[in-house]
Amino acid sequence: MDWNMKTQCREEAVAQTVRAAKAAFFEAEGARPLSRWEFLLQQSRYIQKHWWLLQGGLLILLWCILRSADSSQYMQRSLGVAGPLFALLALPELWKNRGCNAMEVEGAALYSLRQIYAARFTLFAGADVLLLSLFFLAVQRSGMATLWELLVQFLLPCNVSCCICFSCLYSRRVSSEALCLVLCGIWTAFWESLLLRDAVYQAISPALWGALLAASFAFLGWCIFRGQRSWSKTWEVKPIWN
Repeated sequence: MDWNMKTQCREEAVAQTVRAAKAAFFEAEGARPLSRWEFLLQQSRYIQKHWWLLQGGLLILLWCILRSADSSQYMQRSLGVAGPLFALLALPELWKNRGCNAMEVEGAALYSLRQIYAARFTLFAGADVLLLSLFFLAVQRSGMATLWELLVQFLLPCNVSCCICFSCLYSRRVSSEALCLVLCGIWTAFWESLLLRDAVYQAISPALWGALLAASFAFLGWCIFRGQRSWSKTWEVKPIWN
């Protein structure tokens, strides 16, 4: 009987210590919360920068290919392949926490998974916008392609690949990164087959291309919004401290 009472007292003491430690932690963190810019800077340290270097290298390689292209069809096919590949180079960095089964760990962190992934999306979006702006400007100044050609032939397939990646990332049924790569490969093959059929490609009016481009942006935004809204259900992670 005395042993049971001692055990119970020890458990209560441990529980009180845990509660006191949590209270001290919350008080210390609440005294100086991170600003948005500080939080972004903190998250940028965890992103492997070589993915941005690879994206930049891909655009430089594409610029060299376009410079030596001797036909519009060759240019279209090059842009059609480079667009999805540009999007796929961001996938390993966004998928690494899920692939390493670290979701439960980050779900118990001070900042939620929604905040962490929102910061990473913002960082990747900012870096990609900068890279693409420099690339589009260089291509236009060189007279190798117009802005409209770049938007339709590069950005449109890139957006669709991003939609596929985000849909797989937030899916409960898709747990393999390889399946996402396969789906993007199927999309790229379909896009290339469309470019090879010049009659079909030319039959699509500029207004329809514009509508498809706008729809790709809208669907991409919806994929990200839906995933950020239902992240705890998708990844089956419950925040403990937030």
